[in-house]
Amino acid sequence: MEKRFKLREWIRRFGIQLSLFFLGAGLAVILLLSGAVYFFASNLLMNETVSKTHDLLEMSGANIGTYIARVKGESNVFAANPMLRQYLSKDDESLRAGLMSQIHTLLENDSYIKSIVIVSKDGRILSNEENLDMSVSSDMMKEDWYIESIHNTMPVLTGARMQSFSSDKDNWVISVSTEITGDSGDNLGVLLIDMEYSVIEDHLRSLDLGREGYVFLLNDKGEPVYHKDTSYFSNPDKKRQLLEIQSSGDGYDKAGNRLTYQTRIGNAGWTMIGVVSLDTLRMLEQQLFEAVLLTGGLLFFMVLLFGTLFARRLSNPIADLEHGMSEIEKLAEVHVRKNSFYEVELLAGNYNRMIHRIRGLMDEISEKEKTLRHAELNALVSQINPHFLYNTLDTIVWMAEFNDSSRVIALTKSLAAFFRLSLSGGRKLITVEDELEHVRQYLYIQKERYEEKLNYVIDAPGNLLDYTVPKIILQPIVENSIYHGIKPLNGPGQVTITVQEEGERLIFTVTDNGVGYDPAAVTADGSPRLGSVGLKNVDERLKLYYGPEYGVTIRSAPGAGCRVRLMVGKHLPDSPIHSEQAVRKNK
Repeated sequence: MEKRFKLREWIRRFGIQLSLFFLGAGLAVILLLSGAVYFFASNLLMNETVSKTHDLLEMSGANIGTYIARVKGESNVFAANPMLRQYLSKDDESLRAGLMSQIHTLLENDSYIKSIVIVSKDGRILSNEENLDMSVSSDMMKEDWYIESIHNTMPVLTGARMQSFSSDKDNWVISVSTEITGDSGDNLGVLLIDMEYSVIEDHLRSLDLGREGYVFLLNDKGEPVYHKDTSYFSNPDKKRQLLEIQSSGDGYDKAGNRLTYQTRIGNAGWTMIGVVSLDTLRMLEQQLFEAVLLTGGLLFFMVLLFGTLFARRLSNPIADLEHGMSEIEKLAEVHVRKNSFYEVELLAGNYNRMIHRIRGLMDEISEKEKTLRHAELNALVSQINPHFLYNTLDTIVWMAEFNDSSRVIALTKSLAAFFRLSLSGGRKLITVEDELEHVRQYLYIQKERYEEKLNYVIDAPGNLLDYTVPKIILQPIVENSIYHGIKPLNGPGQVTITVQEEGERLIFTVTDNGVGYDPAAVTADGSPRLGSVGLKNVDERLKLYYGPEYGVTIRSAPGAGCRVRLMVGKHLPDSPIHSEQAVRKNK
C-alpha cells in the first residue's frame, strides 16, 4: 500500500514537473515568438510603408514629368509646322485662321493649357488670348524675355503672361517656351505654352502624406516651384528651410515619425521632396503589439490547460511524425498510430496536405518554367528595331511629292509584305523561304532609298527552303551591315546572303564589303563582340532555341567588310518551348 502511494505520488510529482516544464517552455517559446513576430512584422510594416511611399512619390513625379514632356513634344511639333514657319517668315495673314484653328485644337485636347502665344521676331503676336500685355518691338532680339525664352528649354513658374509674380496662385502658370526657326536655323519667333498651376496640384492630390506631411518642388536654382503654403515663395527664412531639407537627403526621423524622400522630375529640371508623416504606421504598430500580446496570452492559456495531456500522449505519435518527416525528400505522407493525440493527428494531416501542396507547386513551377521560356522568346523578338520604317515612309512621301506613283505602289506593297512576314500570323517559326523573302523585301526597300549605293544577292538551294527556323534572324544582321558597314563606305556596297547545310545544321551567311571594324574588340572569352541590340537579340534567340553551341559568329577587319554566320539546327531539340513546331507538323 505504501509503495502504491509512493508510486502515485511519484506520478503526481512527475505530472506536476512535466506540466511545469511544458508551462515554462511554452511561456519561453511564446515570449520569444511574440517578440520575434512583433520585431519582424514591425520592420516589414516599416519597409512596406517606406517602399509604398517612395513608389507613390516616384509615380507622382514621373506623371508630372511625363505630362511636361508631352506638352514640350506638342510644342516642338507645332513649332516645326510648315504653315507656322511660312506665316512668320512671309507675314502671310491668309494662314492666320488655320493657325488659330490649330491653337484651339491644342487647347481643346488639353484642359490644363491656359494659353498659347506665338511671338514673331518682328513683334507680331498670334494667340488665343486677346489684349495681351507683353513687351514687344519690331526687333524682339532686343527684348530680354524673348532672348531668355529662346535659350531656356525648361518649364518656368511665372505669373500669367509674364506679369509680376504675386501670391495669387490662380494667376500662376507653368510656361514652356520653344524657339521657332526657319529651314536654315535662323530665328523666326518664339512659341509660349502656359499650363495652369493646378496641373501640379492635381498630380499630387492623391498622395497620402499624413496629418503633418507635405510635398514641395524646387528648380535647379533652389527656388520653390510648388508648396501648398504660398508664403514659402516670398519668405527667405522659409526658403532656407526648404533648402536645408533638400540638402539633408533621404531619411527617416524616428523621433518625429517622418519620412523624407526626394526624386528628380525628368524633362523639367525640378526636384520633388516629400516629407511624409507616418501616422498610419504608428497606428498599425500599436495594433500589431496588441494583437501579438493577445495571441501570446491565448497561447499561454492553452499551454497551461493542455500541458499535461501533451506530456501523456505525445511521445509515441511524435516518434511516428519524426520518422515520417525524415523522409520528406521523398515527399512521402505521414501515418501516425491510431487513437493518438488529436493535435498530432491534425499535425500529420497538415503535413500531408503540405506534401500535396508541394507536389502541386512543383508541377505549377514546371508549367511556369515552360511559360517563362515562351515569354523570354517573345521578349527577345519584340526587341527588333523597326526604325527604318520612318525612313521608308519619308521615301514614300518623297516619291509621292514627285508623282512617282508606280514606285510608291511598289514600295508600299513591299513594306506591307515585310510587315506581313514579320507578324507571320503570330507564329514564332517560319520556313527558310519566308525568312529569305522577309529580308528580300527589306533589302528592296533599302535599295529604293540608297539606290546605286546598295546592291544585294540572295542565294539559297531549293532543297533547304522548307526547313523551319525562328523568324526575323536575318533582317537585323542585314540592317547592321547597311548602317554600320555600307553607309559609311565611299562607293557602292554589296550585301550577299547565302544558305548552306553542314550535317544537321543550316548555315546562313551575310557578307558585306563595308568598312568593317576593329578585330581587337572582343569579349573576355575571345569571341567576337556583338555590338548592336539586333545582333545580340538574334544570338540569344538562337541559343534559347537550339543551345549554347548555336548562334552568331562575326569575322571582320578594318576596310575588309564583315562576314556574319548564323548557325541554326535543321530540327529543334526536344523541349517544351518548341511545342509550336510539333503542333504545326501534326497539322
